[in-house]
Amino acid sequence: MLDILDYVNEKNLVEDGDGVLLGVSGGADSVCLLFQFMKVMETIDVRLHVIYVEHGIRGEESREDGRFVKALCDRLYMPYTLISVDAPSYAKQRGLSMEEAARELRYEAFFNEARRMGLNKIATAHNANDNAETILFQMIRGTGVKGLTGIDPISLRKDIAIIRPLLNTTREEIENYLVTIGQSYRTDSTNLEDDYARNKIRHQIIPLMEEINKKAVNHINRAGASVRKIFDGVEEDAYDTLYELLDEKGLSLWRLRQMDEVQRSEVLVAWLKVEGAGHNITKAHVEMINELIFMAVGREYHLPHGYVVKNGYEHLRLYKKNEEEKKKVDTKQIVIPQIHEDEDYSVSLPGMDVKFHLRSRREKEELPRKTYAKYFDYGKIKGSMELRHRQEGDYFVIHPKGGKKLLQDYFVEEKIPREEREDIWLLCQGSKVIWIFGMRNSEDCRIDDNTKYVLEVEFWRN
Repeated sequence: MLDILDYVNEKNLVEDGDGVLLGVSGGADSVCLLFQFMKVMETIDVRLHVIYVEHGIRGEESREDGRFVKALCDRLYMPYTLISVDAPSYAKQRGLSMEEAARELRYEAFFNEARRMGLNKIATAHNANDNAETILFQMIRGTGVKGLTGIDPISLRKDIAIIRPLLNTTREEIENYLVTIGQSYRTDSTNLEDDYARNKIRHQIIPLMEEINKKAVNHINRAGASVRKIFDGVEEDAYDTLYELLDEKGLSLWRLRQMDEVQRSEVLVAWLKVEGAGHNITKAHVEMINELIFMAVGREYHLPHGYVVKNGYEHLRLYKKNEEEKKKVDTKQIVIPQIHEDEDYSVSLPGMDVKFHLRSRREKEELPRKTYAKYFDYGKIKGSMELRHRQEGDYFVIHPKGGKKLLQDYFVEEKIPREEREDIWLLCQGSKVIWIFGMRNSEDCRIDDNTKYVLEVEFWRN
C-alpha cells in the first residue's frame, strides 16, 4: 500500500506545527495527495486546508470538477476554498500561453489563500512521471545543468514553501492506490489532448521509452537525482562567484570574459535568479547573454517578462523595460532660487541630497579638494541655476578663459555607460553645466583672487 511518510521525512517536507494548503484539482494525483496527507496527519501534527482553482477554460467540465472536490472535502470533513479565475482574459492581456496564464493565476491564488489562512506551506501533486516529463521537456527546449535536475522536492518563495510529497511516486502507483481504496477521481480532458508540448511527451514519448524499458520513468528520475547532487556543488560555487563580480552597476564584464562558458553560464543563471528575472529562462537565453558579453557597448538582449540585459563599458546590466521608461518620465528639474549670504538651501533628489551655502570669501583661504563638494565664485554665475539630468546640447567650459566641451563627448571619453548617463545629476545654468556631480565642473566659475562670495555645493547619497 502506498505511503509517502518515508519520503516526507527524508526530504523534511513537513514537521509538527506546519499549516499546509493542498492544491486539489480532482484528478488522480491531487486526490491521492489529499488521502496520503490525511495519513501523514496521524504521525505529524499538521493543519490542512484544501484549495481548488477553476481557471475558466473548460466551462461546465471544470465547474463539475469543483463540485467533486467540494463533495470530497465535505465527506472527509476537510476545510476547503474554491476560487475562480479568468485565465483566457489574463493570457490575452499578458501575451501568455493558456498554460502559462493558468499556472500564474493558480499560484497567485495558492499564495493569497495560504497567507489569508496563516499557512506556511503549499503542497502540489507533482509525481515521478511529471518529473521525468519535465527533464525531457527541458532537454528538448534547451537547458543547462539545472534543467536536468528536474522538479525540486521543496522550493521557497519568500515566506512560504512549496512542497511536492509525491515526487518519487509514479502515476501508475497513484492510480493503483486509488483503485485499492475504492476512490474515484476526475480526468481533465485537456490532459488527453496533444495540443501542448508536455502532453505529447506524456502520451507519445514516455510510452515509447517504456516500450524499451518499463522502468524508464524511474531511471530518468534517478539520473535527475544524481545530476542534482553534482549541481548543488556547482550552484554553490556560482553564487559565491556571482557576489565577487556583482556591484551596484552590474556584473564585471572583464571578469566574465575570463571564465570558461560553463562556469560563466551558471553565474549568469544565478544572477538572473537573484534579480528576479529567472522565470522561463532557457539555455538559449543564457547562450545569447554569453554572446552579448563579447559584443560592442550598448548592445542589448531582451528576456521574458520585460527584462533587458545590456552591455556597458565595464558592466553587464539588467533592468526591467517598463521601470526604465518610468524612470525617464519621472526625471525632475528643480530651479534653485537666489541664495543669500550665510543661508543654507537644501534639496532632496532621488538618490542624493544637495546643500547650497553662500558666504564671503575668507582672506588667504585654501579650499579643500573633494569629490562630494565644490566651491564656485557666485559672482560668475549669472541668473538662476537648476538641478536636472542631461539634455541635448549640454556643455561645460574646460578652461577659465573659455573653450567648451559637449557633455555627450565627455561621457563617451570617460566611458560612462549610456544607461548610467541618464541618472547623473547636473547643476546647470541653461545649457551650461556648472557641475557634473562627483565629476567635472565648469572652469569659468572657479574661485580666484577677485572672488567675493563663495558658493559651497555639497552632496551625499540618501
